Amino acid sequence: MTQLRIALIALLSIATFSQSGFAQSMKTVTMVRTTGSIGMVPLEFGVNRGFFKKQGLDVQLLTVRQSDVIIAATVANELNFMDIIPTAILASVRGLPIRTIAVVLKRAPYVLIGQPNLRSAAELKGKKIGVSSVGGMSAYLVREILARNGLNPDRDVTFLAIGGTSARSAALFGGTIDAALVVAPDNYPLERKGYRRLLLASDYVNYPLSGVAASADFLAKNKAVAVSFLKGLMEGAKFARENKSDSVAFIKDYLKVPDDEAEKSYDFLIKEMPQDLISEDAVIRAGIDFAKSALKLSPEAVPDISRVRDWSFAEAAR
Repeated sequence: MTQLRIALIALLSIATFSQSGFAQSMKTVTMVRTTGSIGMVPLEFGVNRGFFKKQGLDVQLLTVRQSDVIIAATVANELNFMDIIPTAILASVRGLPIRTIAVVLKRAPYVLIGQPNLRSAAELKGKKIGVSSVGGMSAYLVREILARNGLNPDRDVTFLAIGGTSARSAALFGGTIDAALVVAPDNYPLERKGYRRLLLASDYVNYPLSGVAASADFLAKNKAVAVSFLKGLMEGAKFARENKSDSVAFIKDYLKVPDDEAEKSYDFLIKEMPQDLISEDAVIRAGIDFAKSALKLSPEAVPDISRVRDWSFAEAAR
């Protein structure tokens, strides 16, 4: 039994035996992320403001630092829902039974940050770069960036599996790594301390960042639960859209950023959050195309988009 499975059993047991009255009739589901980010704000509102409980769900938010562990646990139905859409798309393109059912952020605000002595991505030769996991989408993105800057990602750098963006920021600050791909606004505190913004990943590729994905097996057996989950998430998204001042204050505390950066982050969230959490297929295809390139797949080996995303749950939740 994996350590993650043991932790989940303990967590769910505590949740089951600590609930009483009305709460006992609620269904406990898990939602996992690698770190807190701007894309998690509607989900946090759904939990903190009771939108999921209105749907009969007790949502347990879990943090698992490595994306490959999340994928394995999701496929094994040890976890119910996951947030990291780039890795979910990568897994789907690899043929794993993972489906994206909602998108919170259509664009990933990745920034490559380096130690203060670095001036460009080309100077990363011989350096250590922190990624979530060596098989995750962010790692493939870094490899693409390095290749376009004249480096061989297989020979010229060392990749270290650190975990989510907050863990990578901490490793950069602690000197464990020389550079890391982080999600804005995590780059701002680093830049204020003198760490160098080497480039914006959006100059190289765009794909969605956060949302909801799950195993095809779980979705087939728990359609009502998935629809209820998305209803709660949509309420959180609606609250964020309609309550800017509350949202900015929450972001400021949640991401530990000053007022101006909290407001910029809020504006980015509202701009990139699709209506009803259903993105254009072009957004998903961008992720598929990048995964195809990263995995060096032939066109016939790429699955149909219907095996990558399924909007039926979000459509039912409207």
